[in-house]
Amino acid sequence: MFLDRFIVRHEDPLQSRMAKSAAWLYWLGIAVVLTGIFLPAETDIDHGPVYLLVVGGLLSTLFLVFFPWQKISPRYFYVMAALASSHIATLVYFTGGVESPYQLLYYLIAIWAAYFFSFGGFLAVATLAIASLMAPYLYESGYDADLITLGLMRVLFMLITGGLVNLLVVQVKQRNRELALSNERLAQKVHEVLQEEEKTNAVIASVADGVFVVDNGGRVTLWNKSAEAITGYSEEEIVGRAPGDALTGGRHGQACVPFCITSDSGSRQGPGGFEVLACRRDGTDIWLSVSAAPIRDAAAREAGSVYVFRDISAYKELERIRSDFVATVSHELRTPLTSILGFSKTLLRPDAVFPADSRRSFLQEIVREGERLARMIEDILSVSRIESGSLKLDLKPVNAAASVRTVVANVSRLTEEHRFVINAADDLAQVRADADRLHQVLLNLVVNAVKYSPDGGTITVSAEGEDAILLFTVADEGVGIREECLPHVFERFYRAPVEHVSVTGTGLGLFVSKHLVEEMGGQIWAESAPGQGSSFFFRLPAASAGPEAEQQLAS
Repeated sequence: MFLDRFIVRHEDPLQSRMAKSAAWLYWLGIAVVLTGIFLPAETDIDHGPVYLLVVGGLLSTLFLVFFPWQKISPRYFYVMAALASSHIATLVYFTGGVESPYQLLYYLIAIWAAYFFSFGGFLAVATLAIASLMAPYLYESGYDADLITLGLMRVLFMLITGGLVNLLVVQVKQRNRELALSNERLAQKVHEVLQEEEKTNAVIASVADGVFVVDNGGRVTLWNKSAEAITGYSEEEIVGRAPGDALTGGRHGQACVPFCITSDSGSRQGPGGFEVLACRRDGTDIWLSVSAAPIRDAAAREAGSVYVFRDISAYKELERIRSDFVATVSHELRTPLTSILGFSKTLLRPDAVFPADSRRSFLQEIVREGERLARMIEDILSVSRIESGSLKLDLKPVNAAASVRTVVANVSRLTEEHRFVINAADDLAQVRADADRLHQVLLNLVVNAVKYSPDGGTITVSAEGEDAILLFTVADEGVGIREECLPHVFERFYRAPVEHVSVTGTGLGLFVSKHLVEEMGGQIWAESAPGQGSSFFFRLPAASAGPEAEQQLAS
């Protein structure tokens, strides 16, 4: 609209407050004047219309104070200005015209317009006020030069005063707008910084590795949730302390030495990555792999260090087991090779003459050690195939009873100190399996029973079942297995501790057997008690089994 260009927009509650304030000042001024301060009682002026104007002014004051100005267009201030000018003109007319003291109220109109309107709007309102102001002078003076000069001086003073107020208000409002814009930008920057901080904290909190930050004084200032999960120490317990004090518990000589950078050369004075044996909150040991890096501020000054660590206890344990395995396998492979080479060289001596029984015994020992060596190599190769996923099976109907008898016959030839019992009916149903892998599983279990059975002990090998599932059992009368060791007997490299018994082996036989049985669609488990021997069971589907048997074995 045309009038909008003359109005200074008030985009906040200040518009309403200042409109009401102006109304208070204007109408209160009228009320004060009209209550007798500038209107003596002995004057000839008719008081009736004046007091009517007082009442109207007071009612208008109440209306203007409580009216919600921010809900309407500011152009209605022109209506206010016109009504105010008319009100003042009426007061001036009834209170002496040119000599009326109420002409000063025109300045309130001018100052009010100077505040709420632009300079053009102020001039428009001022023109209206000037017309009201100059009318008595022109009417009463008959164009008297002195009165007109006085009126013009008052007009000029009103214009100068209003103009200065308008200029000042415009400058203040401009500064307020700039300040508001600056505050908005600052608030946006603060919001962005807070968002970035929240993102950073979310990332630090969600990473699987433990993260902590150390200041230049060597004290922890940040400790994420993963660090708490790995070590058991909460953020409240660790922040403010040296990480080495908390994580070593005074039990180990190593500590998380803070990463430090010399200020002049920037060279590392501490380890960038290292392993440390720390202590959990519950007192258990834990191996940590720690990586450290410096934190620098915008001026490239050192502000602390950030550490990222992870629990490598399982890796350390696996490393220990593999080291033990290499040593064990080296020993186990060397033992049969020594026997084979020893007996072979003895038989090949040109000057040696051995009776037939001795030669046969030597050859049996060579065969026994050769088969032992072949079993170990096969287990090692099986582990490699299982881990690489290259194990292939040829599942087909296999005579279960014949497999049991073949394995027992092979093992019984290698030992004369044990008694073997076979429980497998001739008419036993066929099993769906890989014949070579079934032989390998049975051989591992029977050889294992021989190792842990005392001389003269009985080893029972059974196969039984109906049309759907066949159950194989290898039971011995050995020393047994403790209850806490049973869940681990099928783990790789695991060898149950046995007192007063020296047992050879690689610790792979049961691990391989478990995976072979499961690959053939079966289940395997062990039952034992110290001093009562051990029984190993595994179940496989019969050759004629349907999907129900497979589901039963999978459950």
